[in-house]
Amino acid sequence: MAKRMTEGGLKKLFSGLLGRHKPEAAEPQDPELRASFEQTVIRLQQMVEERSFVDVRFPGRADSVYQSLILKVDPHERYVLIDELFPAHGQFFISPGDEVEITSMRRGIPVRFHSWVKSISIDETDGLPAYRLALPDSVEAKQRRTHFRLTLDPDSGVRLRIRGPDGDRLLCTVLNLSQTGLGFSCQGNLTDALRQGPLLRNCVLTIPGQPEIACDLEARSFEFRKQPHRHTVVGARIDNLAPAAAKQLEQYLVLTQRQQRRETVRR
Repeated sequence: MAKRMTEGGLKKLFSGLLGRHKPEAAEPQDPELRASFEQTVIRLQQMVEERSFVDVRFPGRADSVYQSLILKVDPHERYVLIDELFPAHGQFFISPGDEVEITSMRRGIPVRFHSWVKSISIDETDGLPAYRLALPDSVEAKQRRTHFRLTLDPDSGVRLRIRGPDGDRLLCTVLNLSQTGLGFSCQGNLTDALRQGPLLRNCVLTIPGQPEIACDLEARSFEFRKQPHRHTVVGARIDNLAPAAAKQLEQYLVLTQRQQRRETVRR
């Protein structure tokens, strides 16, 4: 399925997301700007779904930091709606045009963007305000790793075969993947073996519909867990990857990330 994902499919999806509004009024047509627009909307929508608290600052007007929630992202009208501020801002008067800085932590990664207040609405039921901010040009999300680490669904079919302590082949589930590393889960307790020797030679990474990828791994972290079953979670660096296999892995990561973006927007 990942192979069938194309730029045309992504374009069709975002056209659907933007509804019947004219594309030129809602999104940039330049490919690079369009990609940035897409990434911005996706990151903000993920924060809506996860109900991530954000810190709100008004640069140049007050030193106080307020908390809020992102309630809605509208790519048609190009705005982000945030909830009332906590604590209440007292005598500090907020008005349209004020500059706003939003920061948060999403899955351990710092997230930041700058915007400005477009309008303020008052809820008729409780009389509390909500703030409509301009959709930012970009959302900074700085990964700690050099390469993007893609989280995989356990049903993705991506598997890893390693040689166990007794020399037998163990089939593992890949949890996340990048061009230089991966995380995987394997039945049983491998911690003693990994402490004695973190290098895993002659491993085989299997991606549905693609040739097998041979590589070596160096375990960087590992943890034994008893729930929901006895298994070991390992984080490892990929070594000795052939150039053709590296290209194959890169293509898979790009296509799968694109597919995940589509599913996030669809929800």
